[in-house]
Amino acid sequence: MADVPDPRLQAIADAQDIPRRVPAQVQLVDIAGLAAGAGAGEGLGGAALGQLRQTDALVHVVRAFANAEVPHPEDRVDPVADAEAVDLELTIADREQAERRLARARKGARAGEQGAGADLAALEAIVAELDAGRPARLVEDEGARAVAAEMGLLTAKPVLYIANTDEELTPPEGLAAHAAAQGAQALALPVGMELELTAMDPEEAAELAADLELGAVRGADAVVAAAYRLLDLVTFFTGSGPPEARAWPIRRGTNAAAAAGKIHSDLERGFIRAEVIPWDALVAAGSWGRARENATLRMEGRDYVVQEGDVIQVRFNV
Repeated sequence: MADVPDPRLQAIADAQDIPRRVPAQVQLVDIAGLAAGAGAGEGLGGAALGQLRQTDALVHVVRAFANAEVPHPEDRVDPVADAEAVDLELTIADREQAERRLARARKGARAGEQGAGADLAALEAIVAELDAGRPARLVEDEGARAVAAEMGLLTAKPVLYIANTDEELTPPEGLAAHAAAQGAQALALPVGMELELTAMDPEEAAELAADLELGAVRGADAVVAAAYRLLDLVTFFTGSGPPEARAWPIRRGTNAAAAAGKIHSDLERGFIRAEVIPWDALVAAGSWGRARENATLRMEGRDYVVQEGDVIQVRFNV
């Protein structure tokens, strides 16, 4: 479980002298790299694919650094080729899964089963996309994409390619182009440079990182933040006063009642209304009470779509 770096949480807590700060979290699972044949379940591929299917998104780390002391299984450094090799195994696995369900859908359509026709059309679109070497996430039909996601197809999941580099701060052009063609994202992680910084005095390392313009969010934090964006999550906060300020991750488009349920099921069941204020307006006010006095708080009903950075206090009755 990894904390999601978010300076807004600290600002909310500092403005109100709240001692306890609880960041949002994402779970990252390290799964062994896939080899040729994994898509057909060979070797450890079957177990690894089963683990991958349980995830919400995939982060694919590829080598983009040269070091003779660190061998590569293929005796070369080619991040695009590495990415393509694993993409192929995921496509093969999805193709087998989709073909089995397509055969059942065809049988159901011949038997006149209700809804079989729509399922059949979606599966045919998915299989056609996979046969063309493209991931299921790129199927044009929205209904087909929903079916692919419901099936847990690996190529339907959001993907982030991370280029493991020595010093480069941007992913190789070829990998960035591959990611764009796959409907995915790409990020460079200068691991070699980060290892050097960790061996230095913290103050000197901070100065060098600033000189190199590495940014405020680096290393593992950069991966976590990228994974959070990949999942298309938004953050709302609770923290109208002590003892705790907390960041809550929710799916984009979640309404206020469902967001309240993220905090506790009783809040969703007995939801009455939510008091809402943007995080920066609360920090400027200095406290929930002053924000109410300044009329910067607003009341929202259960269908209000929670926005990025909202601070919420839920009124409920059960």
